[in-house]
Amino acid sequence: MKSFPLKPRFSETDAIGHINNTSIAVWFETARLEFLTDVFVEEGDEQPNWFMATQTIDYLGENFFGIEVRMDLSVIQIGNTSFKVGCKMYQNDKQTVRASAVLVHVDRASKKPTPIPPQMRAVLEAELDSNWL
Repeated sequence: MKSFPLKPRFSETDAIGHINNTSIAVWFETARLEFLTDVFVEEGDEQPNWFMATQTIDYLGENFFGIEVRMDLSVIQIGNTSFKVGCKMYQNDKQTVRASAVLVHVDRASKKPTPIPPQMRAVLEAELDSNWL
């Protein structure tokens, strides 16, 4: 699991004073990209090509402006050409969001799904959280 902090901005609030649902999807994308960079990219390496196939977001509670959000990301499932990353968001140690996304590994030239290379699979397996719920 890797954790990423985020400070909500006033512009992300809606008319009733909580963080707009569309901002949550952007936060998840931001954390997911940081997660991929942390997991796969070392200095001088190029990031692998991943396309998002699906995304689900369960809103469990409200998020508010001015209070830091902690986003915990883990690999929760690994397939032949794809893997699923899970994200839990917390504000004041209360879980407010549960999300997941399936990312498909693609060949740069053909833009078609391709099996996850063994070295990438090993990295993903090291990040696998079998207890994620």
